Amino acid sequence: MNLFDLFVRIGVKDEATKEFSGIGDKLKNTAVIAAKATAVGVGAATTAVGALTKAAVEGYAETEQLKGGIETLFKTSADSISKYADEAYKTAGLSANEYMSTVTSFSASLINSVNGDTAAAAEYANKAIVDMADNANKMGTDMSMIQNAYQGFAKQNYTMLDNLKLGYGGTKEEMQRLIEDANRVKEANGEMANLSIDSFADIVEAIHTVQSEMGITGATAQEAEGTISGSAAMMRSAWENLVVGLADENANVDELLANFLSAVETTAGNVLPVVERVLGSIFDTLKENGPEMIASGARLLGKLAAGALSAIPDIIKAIPDIVAAIVEGFSESGPDFMGIGKDIVQGLWEGIRSMAGWLGGKVTGFFGDLVSDAKDFLGIHSPSRVFAGIGENMALGVGEGWDSEYGSIQRDIESGLDFGAATVGVNASLAGRAAASDASERGDVVINLTNEVGGVAVARRQYRFNAAEAQRRGESLVMA
Repeated sequence: MNLFDLFVRIGVKDEATKEFSGIGDKLKNTAVIAAKATAVGVGAATTAVGALTKAAVEGYAETEQLKGGIETLFKTSADSISKYADEAYKTAGLSANEYMSTVTSFSASLINSVNGDTAAAAEYANKAIVDMADNANKMGTDMSMIQNAYQGFAKQNYTMLDNLKLGYGGTKEEMQRLIEDANRVKEANGEMANLSIDSFADIVEAIHTVQSEMGITGATAQEAEGTISGSAAMMRSAWENLVVGLADENANVDELLANFLSAVETTAGNVLPVVERVLGSIFDTLKENGPEMIASGARLLGKLAAGALSAIPDIIKAIPDIVAAIVEGFSESGPDFMGIGKDIVQGLWEGIRSMAGWLGGKVTGFFGDLVSDAKDFLGIHSPSRVFAGIGENMALGVGEGWDSEYGSIQRDIESGLDFGAATVGVNASLAGRAAASDASERGDVVINLTNEVGGVAVARRQYRFNAAEAQRRGESLVMA
């Protein structure tokens, strides 16, 4: 017994059991529906959690590998790189993993250029990456192109110097010119001006100096705080750091979450005013120009209607040309249409021929059924004898009918002779008079009456009677 049935039975009179059972069923159905809805929600949440877990595990695995490389390269200064990496979401618009991956791509040459001073190398590395991000944000260059350029500089390859869009070409001479310009700026600022093209660390410093002079330095941090694209990049990087931190037992998840929420707030602060301005502009435009827009639309519709009406006479005038064109088209296609008609007729005839056997069978069956039905209806076995008697009676009836109708036939013949050049003949090849004896030899006589008016046959009658009867009467026929 389930819970609902037990609830119904406790303290309930017998006459109310049915009503409470219905309530119990409804409650059970509601519970089932709720359980299904919960299952769907749990399924979606499980899927999301699974995806998040997968991303966290993969991200942390990458972090372990990158940190291993950083520790190998920077040794005791690895913590400095890790710190810069954690801040890169707002200083460079990069996640910690992206930052460390970029650093390891050129750190060996950088450390070598400072004679193994890993602490100095860490500072130069951070300066280079921030300069890359600033250049990308300020000059609109793709970050990967700038990273490739720096990786080339580390190998004394300067062909991608123009990727930075600082006004220098992709040659060694142009890189030398950039370093000389940087030295002049330093000298003017009272700084040591001894940068050399032979040192990758000096190249990084020279680029930083030139970009600072051009107002590029710090662009990423400024855009992260004040622009939609910058804050969105910061929010994306903060989220990636949070996901990786979920799998890192040493990560400060609370701090990572706070960084992400702060980035979201900053992004919202940059986006919402723009949305507000857009909506305000739309509403102001509609408010100020709405009546005129509606009036313009009405005028446009009126002009369209007037144009359509004014075009009607021209359309009517063009109808003969349209019809002529259609007729001409059919005329030009005449042979094709004739061929189509011929094919249709031939196809019909072939179809009829193919059904000849079927049609014959149907006709044969029809008359067979007719004879059978006649035998059954008359209750006879030999219809020939019965119908022979019927035929005899029919012949007698025809004779009597002839006697009664002969006078009428004669009058029709005589009246027919009144039409101009009328001709009366038994056969078209006979002429003159025919005696009653001819009639007796021929048996039945056929009278054809044709009236012609102006050479055109206008009436034709044919009579058949018994020749013996004609002989008995002693009458002869005029043959035309």
